Amino acid sequence: MPVRVCKRYGWASFGVLAMVGAFAVSASAQTVTLAAADATLRAGTYDATNFGGDADIETKDSLDASTIRRALFKFDTHTTIPAGSTINSATLTLTVHTGNSSLRHLAVYCVPSSFSEFQTTWKLRNATTPWTTPGGDVVHQHGVATVTNVTGSKVTIDVTGITREAMQTSSRYTRVLLADIDGTSAPSWMAYYSNQSSASLAPKLVVNYGATVVTPPPPPPPVTTTTGTMLKVLQWNIAQGWTTNGKPNLDLVVAWVVKMDPDVISFNEIMHYESATADHVKLIADKLKAKTGQTWSYKWVQKWGAASGEGEAVMSRLPFVSTASYLLPVQRSVAEALVMVNGRAVNVFSTHLDASSTSYRLSEISALKPFATTFAQQRIIMGDFNSWPGTSEYGNMTNDFHDSWAEAVKISAAVTYPDNPNGNTRKSRIDYVWYSTGATSLVLKKAQVVDTRDAAGVRPSDHNPLVATFEVR
Repeated sequence: MPVRVCKRYGWASFGVLAMVGAFAVSASAQTVTLAAADATLRAGTYDATNFGGDADIETKDSLDASTIRRALFKFDTHTTIPAGSTINSATLTLTVHTGNSSLRHLAVYCVPSSFSEFQTTWKLRNATTPWTTPGGDVVHQHGVATVTNVTGSKVTIDVTGITREAMQTSSRYTRVLLADIDGTSAPSWMAYYSNQSSASLAPKLVVNYGATVVTPPPPPPPVTTTTGTMLKVLQWNIAQGWTTNGKPNLDLVVAWVVKMDPDVISFNEIMHYESATADHVKLIADKLKAKTGQTWSYKWVQKWGAASGEGEAVMSRLPFVSTASYLLPVQRSVAEALVMVNGRAVNVFSTHLDASSTSYRLSEISALKPFATTFAQQRIIMGDFNSWPGTSEYGNMTNDFHDSWAEAVKISAAVTYPDNPNGNTRKSRIDYVWYSTGATSLVLKKAQVVDTRDAAGVRPSDHNPLVATFEVR
């Protein structure tokens, strides 16, 4: 199972890392097997129906809301594992009952909110309390599980990170949500035996933990920050590695990045494969290091959560304090990284919205913005939004975020080139650097759309790069 562990520390504000209480270390290991409270959440006309007593737990993705299903689990790690215990491992095991597709991939999410097995629905987590987001509240994605339709086959999912985080909360219950992420191009329904089945078939969580021995906490890790107050960010869709005349573009991309001299980059349509010659995100980082003498860190996520292919990346010459990734609806994703500038935390996001449908883009924005709000200010979201000013998508974003180009125009700090007076990035203005209205420590100084054409009019990508410069106060 390819796992993307979310390296978030959950700070509401950030100066130095404060570690409260004592650390527990393992004196001896114990293993406990826990039964699940489980339910299927179903959308559409079934969004008020509870499926907690069903024989199966199901997952499905669909364009028809009434057939969308998500699997929800809760395990009592509160009363079965002593508070402060070190969690060495936690494995969720499901048994496949049936399905109509040979292979599917499920995103594995941690669920921060409590719920009642026999009351929860798509809309509600108990009889009277709604989910913050219909379909189940999730904080972030912890991995991807692969499932088949072979009856009796076992699905094992590493949820160690989820259980560790759960044990640090007041409730200490491990809660997991599974959602199909392979899209709707093929039949996606899968069914797994629920807790109504025999012990050999029902979902279970096996946790290995150490006995509690209290020791003083270690000193906090050092936090790296810049010595200056300026932050320059770059948004660029690099067209899967091809120039506008169909030739490989990585060297041109690197050369232009060096010229633009950003601190943090959002790359869209950047490729990652196991082959050394096809891992564009690593190749660009390595080439930048060779050119600049600096190490460039990156957080990459594939569009629908797969281990390789086309995706988004946050790349930075500033060290990452933490990283995360999240899957949006309709096979889209977002990568996130936290950097420190002038002693302040800046959370930077990279995303790429659907190219064909306004409704899809709106649903992606409806997931993107709540995800972003789980991170501290200051927040910058960059990406190819495939929508232009005046659209409903643009209006939705401007409810909570400033468009850096539009704001730069207001203060006469928007720079472009003569035959592109409107700052278009691809036929129109569809690439953005957004900064949240609550990011009071980010002061926009300049925005620039860069002309990357050579003498023959060839560009490294069919998108123009967009650069925004902020003073961080």
